[in-house]
Amino acid sequence: MVMSIKTIIETLQTIVPELMATAVIPGTSIAIVRGQEIWPRQWGVVNANTNQPVTAQTAFQAASLSKPVFAYAVLQLVTAGYLDLDTPLITCLPTGEQDIDPLFDHIVNEPNLHQITTRHVLSHTPGFPNWATKDTRLKTSFIPGTRFTYSGEGFQYLQRVVAQLLQQKVDQWVHDTVLQPLNMADASFVVTTEDATHVAVGHDKTGKAEPFWEMPEMVSAYSLHCTAVAYAHFLQVMLRPSPITTLMLTPQIQVNASHSGQDGWPDLNAAADPHVSWGLGWGMQTGVNGRLFWQWGDNGIFKAFAAGHVASETAVVILANSQNGDALWRPVLETAFDTDNWPALDWLKRTFD
Repeated sequence: MVMSIKTIIETLQTIVPELMATAVIPGTSIAIVRGQEIWPRQWGVVNANTNQPVTAQTAFQAASLSKPVFAYAVLQLVTAGYLDLDTPLITCLPTGEQDIDPLFDHIVNEPNLHQITTRHVLSHTPGFPNWATKDTRLKTSFIPGTRFTYSGEGFQYLQRVVAQLLQQKVDQWVHDTVLQPLNMADASFVVTTEDATHVAVGHDKTGKAEPFWEMPEMVSAYSLHCTAVAYAHFLQVMLRPSPITTLMLTPQIQVNASHSGQDGWPDLNAAADPHVSWGLGWGMQTGVNGRLFWQWGDNGIFKAFAAGHVASETAVVILANSQNGDALWRPVLETAFDTDNWPALDWLKRTFD
Protein backbone atom coordinates (compact mmCIF):
# COMPACT_ATOMS: atom_id res chain seq x y z
CA MET A 1 0.00 0.00 0.00
CA VAL A 2 1.30 3.47 -0.89
CA MET A 3 1.35 5.77 2.12
CA SER A 4 -0.42 9.11 1.73
CA ILE A 5 1.71 12.23 1.45
CA LYS A 6 0.00 13.64 4.54
CA THR A 7 1.06 10.60 6.57
CA ILE A 8 4.62 10.72 5.18
CA ILE A 9 5.03 14.40 6.06
CA GLU A 10 3.51 13.99 9.52
CA THR A 11 5.85 11.08 10.22
CA LEU A 12 8.90 12.99 9.01
CA GLN A 13 7.97 16.03 11.11
CA THR A 14 8.20 13.73 14.13
CA ILE A 15 11.18 11.53 13.37
CA VAL A 16 13.58 13.90 11.58
CA PRO A 17 14.16 16.34 14.51
CA GLU A 18 14.68 13.37 16.82
CA LEU A 19 17.18 11.78 14.43
CA MET A 20 19.02 15.08 14.00
CA ALA A 21 19.33 15.58 17.75
CA THR A 22 20.55 12.03 18.35
CA ALA A 23 23.03 12.00 15.45
CA VAL A 24 24.22 15.64 15.85
CA ILE A 25 23.07 16.87 12.44
CA PRO A 26 22.85 20.70 12.35
CA GLY A 27 20.69 21.08 9.24
CA THR A 28 18.80 19.15 6.59
CA SER A 29 16.49 19.78 3.67
CA ILE A 30 14.19 17.05 2.36
CA ALA A 31 11.74 17.03 -0.53
CA ILE A 32 9.10 14.41 -1.26
CA VAL A 33 7.81 13.96 -4.82
CA ARG A 34 4.51 12.37 -5.74
CA GLY A 35 3.61 12.81 -9.39
CA GLN A 36 3.65 16.51 -10.27
CA GLU A 37 3.66 17.67 -6.65
CA ILE A 38 6.68 18.48 -4.45
CA TRP A 39 6.57 18.79 -0.66
CA PRO A 40 9.75 20.40 0.74
CA ARG A 41 10.61 20.49 4.43
CA GLN A 42 13.62 21.94 6.25
CA TRP A 43 15.02 21.59 9.75
CA GLY A 44 17.94 23.06 11.67
CA VAL A 45 20.59 25.59 10.77
CA VAL A 46 22.87 26.45 7.86
CA ASN A 47 25.80 27.11 10.18
CA ALA A 48 26.07 26.10 13.84
CA ASN A 49 28.10 29.25 14.55
CA THR A 50 25.47 31.67 13.24
CA ASN A 51 22.26 29.67 13.82
CA GLN A 52 20.95 30.90 10.47
CA PRO A 53 17.96 28.64 9.74
CA VAL A 54 17.80 26.32 6.76
CA THR A 55 15.15 27.47 4.27
CA ALA A 56 13.79 26.12 1.01
CA GLN A 57 16.33 28.39 -0.74
CA THR A 58 19.35 26.92 1.08
CA ALA A 59 21.69 25.03 -1.25
CA PHE A 60 23.68 22.03 -0.05
CA GLN A 61 26.49 20.05 -1.56
CA ALA A 62 24.70 17.22 -3.32
CA ALA A 63 27.94 15.22 -3.51
CA SER A 64 27.50 12.14 -5.73
CA LEU A 65 23.91 13.06 -6.53
CA SER A 66 25.85 15.02 -9.15
CA LYS A 67 26.46 11.83 -11.12
CA PRO A 68 22.87 11.14 -12.30
CA VAL A 69 22.49 14.78 -13.37
CA PHE A 70 25.69 14.62 -15.41
CA ALA A 71 24.63 11.24 -16.81
CA TYR A 72 21.32 12.75 -17.94
CA ALA A 73 23.22 15.54 -19.71
CA VAL A 74 25.59 13.10 -21.42
CA LEU A 75 22.69 10.93 -22.59
CA GLN A 76 21.24 13.97 -24.33
CA LEU A 77 24.36 13.86 -26.50
CA VAL A 78 23.80 10.13 -27.02
CA THR A 79 20.14 10.40 -28.04
CA ALA A 80 21.00 13.32 -30.34
CA GLY A 81 23.65 11.24 -32.10
CA TYR A 82 26.69 13.24 -31.00
CA LEU A 83 28.08 10.48 -28.78
CA ASP A 84 27.77 6.71 -28.97
CA LEU A 85 27.32 4.62 -25.84
CA ASP A 86 29.63 1.86 -27.04
CA THR A 87 32.34 3.70 -28.96
CA PRO A 88 35.62 3.94 -27.03
CA LEU A 89 35.79 7.45 -25.60
CA ILE A 90 39.36 7.94 -26.69
CA THR A 91 38.21 7.89 -30.32
CA CYS A 92 36.10 11.00 -29.61
CA LEU A 93 39.29 13.00 -29.19
CA PRO A 94 41.21 14.56 -32.06
CA THR A 95 44.11 12.48 -33.32
CA GLY A 96 47.03 12.90 -30.97
CA GLU A 97 44.96 14.58 -28.27
CA GLN A 98 45.87 11.87 -25.79
CA ASP A 99 49.51 12.84 -26.27
CA ILE A 100 49.00 16.48 -25.20
CA ASP A 101 46.07 16.46 -22.76
CA PRO A 102 47.37 16.26 -19.16
CA LEU A 103 44.44 13.96 -18.39
CA PHE A 104 46.36 11.10 -19.93
CA ASP A 105 49.64 11.79 -18.17
CA HIS A 106 48.60 9.73 -15.15
CA ILE A 107 46.66 6.90 -16.82
CA VAL A 108 48.27 3.53 -17.46
CA ASN A 109 46.92 0.23 -18.85
CA GLU A 110 46.67 1.57 -22.38
CA PRO A 111 44.86 -1.49 -23.82
CA ASN A 112 42.03 -1.07 -21.29
CA LEU A 113 41.93 2.70 -21.72
CA HIS A 114 41.23 2.19 -25.41
CA GLN A 115 38.19 0.07 -24.55
CA ILE A 116 36.42 2.38 -22.07
CA THR A 117 33.07 3.68 -23.34
CA THR A 118 30.34 6.01 -22.11
CA ARG A 119 28.28 2.96 -21.11
CA HIS A 120 31.16 1.70 -18.97
CA VAL A 121 31.56 5.01 -17.17
CA LEU A 122 27.86 5.58 -16.45
CA SER A 123 27.42 2.01 -15.18
CA HIS A 124 30.63 2.13 -13.08
CA THR A 125 32.32 -0.62 -15.06
CA PRO A 126 35.38 1.12 -16.62
CA GLY A 127 37.76 -0.68 -14.26
CA PHE A 128 38.99 2.47 -12.51
CA PRO A 129 38.93 2.78 -8.69
CA ASN A 130 36.67 5.37 -7.10
CA TRP A 131 39.59 7.78 -6.69
CA ALA A 132 43.26 7.19 -7.35
CA THR A 133 45.71 7.93 -4.59
CA LYS A 134 47.19 11.42 -4.95
CA ASP A 135 50.26 11.60 -7.16
CA THR A 136 49.86 8.03 -8.38
CA ARG A 137 49.04 6.91 -11.88
CA LEU A 138 45.45 5.88 -12.56
CA LYS A 139 45.05 2.28 -13.67
CA THR A 140 42.30 -0.21 -14.33
CA SER A 141 41.94 -3.47 -12.43
CA PHE A 142 39.91 -5.46 -14.96
CA ILE A 143 38.64 -5.43 -18.54
CA PRO A 144 36.04 -2.65 -18.88
CA GLY A 145 32.46 -3.82 -18.76
CA THR A 146 33.13 -7.10 -16.97
CA ARG A 147 32.79 -6.00 -13.34
CA PHE A 148 31.21 -3.27 -11.21
CA THR A 149 33.49 -0.90 -9.29
CA TYR A 150 32.07 2.44 -8.20
CA SER A 151 34.27 5.06 -9.87
CA GLY A 152 34.38 8.82 -9.61
CA GLU A 153 37.52 8.72 -11.76
CA GLY A 154 35.44 7.33 -14.62
CA PHE A 155 33.10 10.31 -14.48
CA GLN A 156 36.04 12.72 -14.52
CA TYR A 157 37.44 10.95 -17.57
CA LEU A 158 34.09 11.28 -19.33
CA GLN A 159 33.84 14.96 -18.35
CA ARG A 160 37.19 15.68 -19.96
CA VAL A 161 36.17 13.89 -23.14
CA VAL A 162 32.85 15.80 -23.26
CA ALA A 163 34.73 19.08 -22.82
CA GLN A 164 36.92 18.22 -25.80
CA LEU A 165 33.92 17.11 -27.84
CA LEU A 166 31.89 20.27 -27.16
CA GLN A 167 34.81 22.69 -27.05
CA GLN A 168 33.20 24.61 -24.19
CA LYS A 169 33.03 24.63 -20.40
CA VAL A 170 31.04 21.62 -19.32
CA ASP A 171 29.44 23.32 -16.30
CA GLN A 172 27.91 26.01 -18.53
CA TRP A 173 26.72 23.39 -21.01
CA VAL A 174 25.04 21.35 -18.24
CA HIS A 175 23.41 24.51 -16.90
CA ASP A 176 22.04 25.45 -20.32
CA THR A 177 20.91 21.97 -21.39
CA VAL A 178 19.73 20.41 -18.11
CA LEU A 179 19.56 22.70 -15.09
CA GLN A 180 17.81 25.64 -16.72
CA PRO A 181 15.20 23.61 -18.68
CA LEU A 182 14.40 21.38 -15.68
CA ASN A 183 13.63 24.21 -13.23
CA MET A 184 17.01 23.79 -11.55
CA ALA A 185 18.43 27.16 -12.56
CA ASP A 186 19.63 27.93 -9.02
CA ALA A 187 21.74 24.74 -8.99
CA SER A 188 25.38 24.82 -10.03
CA PHE A 189 28.42 22.58 -10.43
CA VAL A 190 30.65 25.56 -9.55
CA VAL A 191 30.52 27.44 -6.23
CA THR A 192 32.72 30.25 -4.91
CA THR A 193 32.75 32.41 -1.77
CA GLU A 194 30.38 34.80 -3.55
CA ASP A 195 27.71 32.09 -3.16
CA ALA A 196 28.28 31.65 0.57
CA THR A 197 25.14 33.57 1.59
CA HIS A 198 22.83 30.82 0.33
CA VAL A 199 25.00 27.68 0.60
CA ALA A 200 25.09 25.55 3.77
CA VAL A 201 28.32 25.03 5.68
CA GLY A 202 29.44 21.48 6.45
CA HIS A 203 29.90 20.14 9.98
CA ASP A 204 32.06 17.38 11.47
CA LYS A 205 30.86 14.51 13.66
CA THR A 206 30.80 16.71 16.77
CA GLY A 207 28.66 19.37 15.08
CA LYS A 208 31.55 21.81 14.61
CA ALA A 209 31.18 24.06 11.55
CA GLU A 210 33.92 23.70 8.95
CA PRO A 211 35.19 26.56 6.72
CA PHE A 212 33.15 27.31 3.62
CA TRP A 213 34.12 24.83 0.87
CA GLU A 214 34.71 26.47 -2.49
CA MET A 215 34.47 24.41 -5.69
CA PRO A 216 35.57 26.84 -8.42
CA GLU A 217 35.93 24.07 -11.01
CA MET A 218 33.28 21.54 -12.00
CA VAL A 219 33.75 17.97 -10.83
CA SER A 220 31.02 15.93 -12.49
CA ALA A 221 31.30 13.23 -9.82
CA TYR A 222 30.51 15.42 -6.80
CA SER A 223 30.42 19.23 -7.16
CA LEU A 224 26.68 19.88 -7.71
CA HIS A 225 25.19 22.37 -5.23
CA CYS A 226 21.42 22.67 -5.12
CA THR A 227 18.30 22.98 -3.03
CA ALA A 228 16.17 19.95 -2.24
CA VAL A 229 13.40 21.42 -4.39
CA ALA A 230 15.71 21.79 -7.38
CA TYR A 231 16.78 18.15 -7.14
CA ALA A 232 13.16 17.14 -6.70
CA HIS A 233 12.44 18.67 -10.11
CA PHE A 234 15.10 16.37 -11.57
CA LEU A 235 13.52 13.39 -9.80
CA GLN A 236 10.17 14.29 -11.35
CA VAL A 237 11.78 13.97 -14.76
CA MET A 238 13.21 10.58 -13.80
CA LEU A 239 9.73 9.35 -12.85
CA ARG A 240 8.41 10.06 -16.36
CA PRO A 241 9.16 7.62 -19.21
CA SER A 242 11.38 9.06 -21.95
CA PRO A 243 14.19 7.76 -24.16
CA ILE A 244 16.76 9.09 -21.68
CA THR A 245 15.09 7.87 -18.48
CA THR A 246 14.55 4.46 -20.07
CA LEU A 247 18.28 4.26 -20.77
CA MET A 248 19.18 5.40 -17.26
CA LEU A 249 16.87 2.89 -15.57
CA THR A 250 17.78 -0.17 -17.63
CA PRO A 251 20.09 -2.49 -15.62
CA GLN A 252 23.57 -2.77 -17.12
CA ILE A 253 25.45 -4.82 -14.51
CA GLN A 254 24.66 -6.73 -11.33
CA VAL A 255 26.55 -5.32 -8.38
CA ASN A 256 28.97 -7.60 -6.59
CA ALA A 257 28.06 -8.15 -2.96
CA SER A 258 31.33 -6.90 -1.49
CA HIS A 259 34.05 -4.33 -2.10
CA SER A 260 36.38 -5.82 0.48
CA GLY A 261 39.25 -6.43 -1.90
CA GLN A 262 42.74 -5.29 -0.99
CA ASP A 263 43.62 -1.60 -1.43
CA GLY A 264 40.09 -0.61 -2.37
CA TRP A 265 39.73 -2.97 -5.33
CA PRO A 266 36.52 -5.02 -5.45
CA ASP A 267 36.47 -8.56 -4.19
CA LEU A 268 36.44 -10.29 -7.56
CA ASN A 269 35.37 -13.56 -5.96
CA ALA A 270 32.24 -12.08 -4.36
CA ALA A 271 28.90 -13.17 -5.76
CA ALA A 272 26.64 -10.64 -7.45
CA ASP A 273 23.88 -9.26 -5.23
CA PRO A 274 20.61 -10.53 -6.75
CA HIS A 275 18.74 -7.42 -5.59
CA VAL A 276 21.14 -4.66 -6.67
CA SER A 277 22.18 -3.57 -10.16
CA TRP A 278 23.38 -0.39 -11.86
CA GLY A 279 21.90 1.43 -14.82
CA LEU A 280 23.33 4.42 -16.68
CA GLY A 281 23.72 6.84 -13.81
CA TRP A 282 21.58 5.24 -11.06
CA GLY A 283 21.85 2.30 -8.72
CA MET A 284 18.76 0.10 -8.75
CA GLN A 285 17.24 -2.52 -6.51
CA THR A 286 14.43 -4.98 -6.90
CA GLY A 287 12.24 -5.54 -3.85
CA VAL A 288 8.75 -6.61 -2.85
CA ASN A 289 7.30 -3.36 -4.19
CA GLY A 290 9.11 -3.40 -7.53
CA ARG A 291 12.22 -1.58 -8.69
CA LEU A 292 13.62 1.53 -7.07
CA PHE A 293 16.44 3.75 -8.35
CA TRP A 294 18.83 5.54 -6.02
CA GLN A 295 22.14 7.32 -5.50
CA TRP A 296 23.93 8.27 -2.31
CA GLY A 297 26.23 11.24 -1.81
CA ASP A 298 29.17 11.49 0.59
CA ASN A 299 31.44 14.53 0.58
CA GLY A 300 32.53 13.90 4.15
CA ILE A 301 30.91 16.87 5.90
CA PHE A 302 27.91 16.70 3.57
CA LYS A 303 25.70 13.66 3.03
CA ALA A 304 22.89 13.20 0.52
CA PHE A 305 20.56 10.53 -0.80
CA ALA A 306 17.98 10.43 -3.58
CA ALA A 307 15.66 7.60 -4.58
CA GLY A 308 12.60 7.07 -6.73
CA HIS A 309 9.93 4.47 -7.43
CA VAL A 310 8.43 4.85 -10.90
CA ALA A 311 5.38 2.65 -10.31
CA SER A 312 4.09 4.85 -7.47
CA GLU A 313 5.48 8.11 -8.94
CA THR A 314 7.21 8.72 -5.63
CA ALA A 315 10.71 10.06 -4.97
CA VAL A 316 12.67 11.66 -2.15
CA VAL A 317 15.86 13.67 -1.81
CA ILE A 318 17.72 14.17 1.47
CA LEU A 319 20.44 16.82 1.83
CA ALA A 320 22.37 17.28 5.10
CA ASN A 321 25.26 19.52 6.13
CA SER A 322 26.81 16.99 8.47
CA GLN A 323 29.28 14.15 8.50
CA ASN A 324 26.53 12.26 10.34
CA GLY A 325 23.85 12.96 7.75
CA ASP A 326 23.60 9.35 6.62
CA ALA A 327 21.75 8.59 9.88
CA LEU A 328 18.70 10.06 8.13
CA TRP A 329 18.79 7.82 5.08
CA ARG A 330 17.10 4.60 6.11
CA PRO A 331 14.36 6.08 8.36
CA VAL A 332 13.38 8.69 5.76
CA LEU A 333 13.45 6.25 2.86
CA GLU A 334 11.45 3.62 4.71
CA THR A 335 8.88 6.31 5.55
CA ALA A 336 8.69 7.72 2.01
CA PHE A 337 8.38 4.32 0.33
CA ASP A 338 6.44 2.54 3.08
CA THR A 339 8.79 -0.42 3.13
CA ASP A 340 11.66 -1.76 5.19
CA ASN A 341 12.88 -3.86 2.27
CA TRP A 342 16.00 -1.91 1.35
CA PRO A 343 18.73 -4.39 0.34
CA ALA A 344 20.55 -1.56 -1.43
CA LEU A 345 21.19 0.14 1.91
CA ASP A 346 22.44 -3.13 3.32
CA TRP A 347 24.81 -3.31 0.37
CA LEU A 348 26.00 0.25 1.06
CA LYS A 349 26.65 -0.60 4.69
CA ARG A 350 28.69 -3.68 3.74
CA THR A 351 30.57 -1.71 1.13
CA PHE A 352 31.57 1.42 3.02
CA ASP A 353 31.59 0.50 6.71
